[in-house]
Amino acid sequence: MSEEAERGHQIGYEVAEVARSLFPNGVLIEGEADLQSALDATRSAMQQFPDRPLYEATFQHDNVLVQADLLLPSPAGYRMVEVKSSASVKPYHLDDCALQAWVIRQNGVSLSAVELAHINTDFVYQGNGDYHGLLQHAPLDADIEPMLESVVQWVDQARLVLQGTEPATATGEQCDDPVECPFKSHCSVAATEETPGPDYTLDVFPRMRSALKDELRAQGVFDALLVPEEHLNDVQLRVQECSRTGQMWLSDAAARVLEALPYPRYYLDFETIKLAVPRWANTSPHRTQVPFQWSCHIEEESGELRHAMFLDVTGDDPRRQFAQSLVEVVGDTGPILVYFQAFEKSRIAELAALYPDLAERLEAINDRVIDLLPLTRESYYHPHMRGSWSIKAVLPTVAPDLDYGEIAVSNGTAAQTAYAEIVHPATTDARRQLLTEGLREYCTLDTMAMVRLAHFLSETSSWRYFLSDLDKECGTFSQDTQEGALLYRAAELLRERCRLADNRVITDPIAWLQRKLRTGYSRTQALVAELEASSVLSPAAQRTQAEF
Repeated sequence: MSEEAERGHQIGYEVAEVARSLFPNGVLIEGEADLQSALDATRSAMQQFPDRPLYEATFQHDNVLVQADLLLPSPAGYRMVEVKSSASVKPYHLDDCALQAWVIRQNGVSLSAVELAHINTDFVYQGNGDYHGLLQHAPLDADIEPMLESVVQWVDQARLVLQGTEPATATGEQCDDPVECPFKSHCSVAATEETPGPDYTLDVFPRMRSALKDELRAQGVFDALLVPEEHLNDVQLRVQECSRTGQMWLSDAAARVLEALPYPRYYLDFETIKLAVPRWANTSPHRTQVPFQWSCHIEEESGELRHAMFLDVTGDDPRRQFAQSLVEVVGDTGPILVYFQAFEKSRIAELAALYPDLAERLEAINDRVIDLLPLTRESYYHPHMRGSWSIKAVLPTVAPDLDYGEIAVSNGTAAQTAYAEIVHPATTDARRQLLTEGLREYCTLDTMAMVRLAHFLSETSSWRYFLSDLDKECGTFSQDTQEGALLYRAAELLRERCRLADNRVITDPIAWLQRKLRTGYSRTQALVAELEASSVLSPAAQRTQAEF
């Protein structure tokens, strides 16, 4: 099970507990390990306690088993309430409720109403365990009534599937829609073994429209390397070429920004949790992001690197101490580097609104933020990134020795799951200590990853080229041959580019010439090597500062 699926189950349990508390004095049907016991217990509870709510009431008909989250007694029968942690009614919820209602009615139970209780995101928790208003009940009778006649066909179709072999269906978007399939990893492995696909699928292209992917697949194009260039923008062309050659692309766009930054430099990362069941006063479900941890690596001009961290695992509202400790550590001067600034800056703005006495210093922090994500996207790509510039995709290509797989908490969802488990009263001390250390290691690694990435992007002076003279023709290439004419054309294009930009530094001659000349990567790489051998281009690192 993935971290996302595990977190989803954990949230579901929390919402179910709140739903039961809102309809107290009910009877919980237990016996997941022994379903027959659960069936017997349900019949017994309905006979002995006809006026009390039932939790997880279990029914079976024609070998189809269901468990109703809530069965609430009413004068005309029972209200069946399915409880979901989502913020609205989803189409697949109707199928679920129709199936449950069909099985329950086949057991002779009268249902006066069928409802779905979902999270009300406008709810603001006031504390003291009062969750009245957290759940919003949506009546579904009119929606599911026309579906009930189809349930028998659903069951028959499901039996046919079970009787056959595994469907020969390729994995795809349906494996995660509407929810992640628990057999996804099994099918992915099996599909790879039986029909190996291309090394790079269409999903490697960032921001390619789904409609275009569908159109290409309909034409039989599944390999990213075979997509005609007219379908691709500049970034996608670069991804395709790097995938084809196995070589990275690097320019000095980020280096020029980073070189100008003063010291000390602060590399900052937050961990937050967004709860379906609010834990602290003045927070809303699915909306309030509560920050509980920050990590900061502080780099001095001398190269000295220090680390500071805040992590609150007491279960108390961590926001005040989070904000206060942050302003103390980052001080009043120096750039603050983050990866995807919208996240950190939004959390800081929320804290400033929450704590007016800290607002001025928190807002000043936001004014100092530098986002490494767009700098990386504009400067670097490696085929192993497979179309993603997430820090988890970039890091193995620049600092493979930093490995998220070696720690107990390996991503943001896992961090939320770990935190929720740490603050749960039933968690053992040993487990709490293990997860706390995992959070420390994970957040520390996130900011160290940014340090290493910034250093990597800064050390690109050898990737810059210097055009020697703008006032004379570039090179002495004979235009009588196709090779000489191409070299002359390349040199003139570069000279004109530098004249227009009034800058003789060329950061990306291979990628730029490839687009202008419509030549392949290897061919363009050879052209640039020839231009360098002819002293038209020179590595910038070989030139003195005065020559610039």
